[in-house]
This record gives sequence, C-alpha cells and structure tokens, in this order.
Amino acid sequence: MARHRSSLPPVPTTPKAHWKAGRVNRAFGPSPANSGPNRANTPYVWPTRSRVRDSVRNSPLAARAVNLLVSELIGTGIVPLFQAENDGHKRALNDLWRTFVPAADYHGHCDFYGLQALAARAIIESGECFVHLVNSLDSFFGCGAISLNLLEADMVPLHDGRAPNGNAIYSGIEVDGNGRRVAYWVHKKHPGDSWRAIGQAYTHDHYQRIEAEDLLHLYEPQRPGQLRGFPRLATALQTLQQFDDYNEATLERQKLAASLTLFIRRPAPIDPGIDPVTNQGINPDEVQESVIVPGSAYTLLPGEEVTSPDLPTLGEHYPEFSRTHQRLIAAAIDIPYELLTGDWTDSSDRTARVTLGAFRRRLQQQQKQLLVHGLCRPVWQRLAQLARLSGELPVRIDTRVEWVPQAWPYINPLQDVQASAAAISAGIKSRTGVIAERGDDPERIDAERLADALRDQSIPAQENRQ
Repeated sequence: MARHRSSLPPVPTTPKAHWKAGRVNRAFGPSPANSGPNRANTPYVWPTRSRVRDSVRNSPLAARAVNLLVSELIGTGIVPLFQAENDGHKRALNDLWRTFVPAADYHGHCDFYGLQALAARAIIESGECFVHLVNSLDSFFGCGAISLNLLEADMVPLHDGRAPNGNAIYSGIEVDGNGRRVAYWVHKKHPGDSWRAIGQAYTHDHYQRIEAEDLLHLYEPQRPGQLRGFPRLATALQTLQQFDDYNEATLERQKLAASLTLFIRRPAPIDPGIDPVTNQGINPDEVQESVIVPGSAYTLLPGEEVTSPDLPTLGEHYPEFSRTHQRLIAAAIDIPYELLTGDWTDSSDRTARVTLGAFRRRLQQQQKQLLVHGLCRPVWQRLAQLARLSGELPVRIDTRVEWVPQAWPYINPLQDVQASAAAISAGIKSRTGVIAERGDDPERIDAERLADALRDQSIPAQENRQ
C-alpha cells in the first residue's frame, strides 16, 4: 500500500545564503577544502620548504626579500635594557649579559645577536626554528650557564606517532593527556644529510627526546591550534617561479637578438658555376662569410645588397608587466614594492613615510610577539636562574627587562629629530621613551652627557693654567 505523499519526510534543502561568498556559483569554482590547521599544512610543509629554499638560492627577488626581512627585524640585535633596584644590581646584570653574548652559540660561530638573525632567517625560509637550551656546567661561570643550539625545522619530524610512555606525538611534538606540550622528538642527525626511514617509530634509537622547557619553538601560527610553522614565502612562490622563468626567456630572446646577422644577396649566376659579380668560378665547397666589425664601413661589389632578419624586440609593455608582477610578489611577502625592488621612481617623501610606517608596524609585531616573547625572554630567564644558583647574581635581585631592537634610520633626520623634541616639549613623550625607541639606554646617554659636560668645563681651566 503506497504511503500518502504528505507522510513522507521532508527533503532537506540548503538554506539560502545571506553571504555572497557562501553561495554556490561559477565565480568561486569548487568549494575549497575545510581542513583543520594542521591537516591543511603538514602534508605540504616538506615540499614547500624545499622549493622556498631553492627559490632563495636562485631567485634574486626571493634572496632580497629574506635578506631585507632579517635586516629589518634584527639589525644589529634586539638588546635588553635592565631596570634594577640600584646601580650595583644593574651593573651585575649588564656584566652577566656582556659575558653571555659572545659565548651564546653552542657551536661558537655567532654571538647571541647573530643567533637572533639566524633564527629569523630560518623562520622566514622554513616557517619555524627550534632553539635547544643546553645547560653547561663547564662554562665561563664555573658553575652553570647555557648555550643555544639552533635546530632547523627539518630536525623535528612531521609524522604522528606514540611515545614509549604512551603519550601521543603530533608532528614530532609529544603532548600529555591534557594536550599540553611536554617534549619534542628530534633527529639525531639532519635528515637531509643522512639516509632515514620515512615515518620510522619514535624510539630513542632514532630520535632524541628533549623536554619542552629546554626547546624553544619559534614560529608564527596563522590559525589557533596550529602546531608547526609554514614558510612565509609560500604565497609568492608560484608567482616568483613564473616571473623568473619569464625573465630568463626574455633575456635569452634578447641575447639572440643581440647576435646581429646580415645576409649578403647576389644576383643569380649568369652561367652555371660563374659568379656574376667576380666573373670567377663558384666552388660549391666554399661558403663566403664576412666578419662585421663595429664602427667600420664596407663597400659592396656591384650587384650585392645587404639584408637583416626581423629581430625580436624587448617590447614596450615589458617594464609595466614586470612592475605589476613584482608588486604582487611584494604584497604576498608583505614587503613594500619600493624596498623589495629599489624602485622609488613614482614615490614621494610622504608616500615613503606611509609605506614604511605600515611595514615597520608589522615588523614590530613580529619583534615583540615572536622574537622577544619566544626567544629573548626565555633565554634571559634561564640565564638569570642559573646565575642566581651559581652566585653570579644576588638571589633577591628585582629584575625588569625591556627588549629594544635597533632603531630604524630616520627618513628625514632634521624633521624627525625636531618632531621628537616637540613631542617631549609638549609632554606627549618622555625623553627616556624617545631614547629607548632609538635602541639606547637612557642612563648610559645621561652618563655620557655628564662626562661630556665635565670634560668641556675642564678644557677652559686647562687653557688658563697654560
């Protein structure tokens, strides 16, 4: 017996979209995958890293982008300004830091500020960097200190697994039952320098287990819950490759065009084998060729004429085409076009201020939230802790640290200094704050000014005695 139509369950229908971006139409094509923050990245990290590194090695724009970002982020270093209860404590802090900086590198190649630059380069190229805090009992303190061993992103594998203690491991990161990071599993040798089995089991035979408190993971997550970093140049990678291919093809075409070839045309032979110009016999085994020397003039024989092929030209649209794609690349890497290419043709002083202001605000965000919070702060905390245990610092010393990057150069030195002075006079800024923004220690500046003033006062007295 057939059921009545009204008793059938209703057919589910898609609700009408109130957002145009949510509608199904041809403009957007197939619906993109809605993967989680790790599934969307992890399978593609390895090939993307390799391609970005290859691009940095071979693409002038990519190499320029990485060098520029490292230079603008780090400069000569992000330095600490210590604030202590008294001058004695501050001197102890400064002495401790000056001793640590040149000996910070586990391998002895860089000082601490060089490691900052190396870590920033690794984050830009590979998307992340790991820093192993190695406690060293045999150190310049005699009792205890640390050195930093930077590990490339490849040193921590990307596959999931299970630790011998039963904890889950996601992309080389061991987490406890609450999902908190407790350890990292690190290759004993770089996988790119030695053979390894893909997806091998997490055991101490193949990996070194490092506690989470001893390994800093530096990366900039783009989504909540993202476990591993992704290379910054990934968005621009395809455009970079295509632009480089186009430039190479254009250069090759112009090289061919520069190889100028002329054809000398003669009348047809009067008789078979007789040259009508020279009246001499023609040797079929000889082909006459002329060498064209720049700046010379030649007289042709009667009946000869010179023709040249239709050579390719660079094209009037090439410069604009190149600028358009360079702007796309600059936007993808988040660098102003003028800085990336050095082309300031259509830029004014006002435009430069706006462009550099937006760019440097983004850099300040990374300096504070990534490098200071993720690298400088925990390194200092560990160093101060061990120094207290070893007696290098007073146990009850009250330490406050402000990390200050190197100041960017003035755009217009006279106007910028006048603006700072006016801000101080108006009470908008303090003199201490302005000096700190320049990457200097206000107390050191005051001490130098006092020394200069005393020296200036002593010079007239010395002249009078003479």
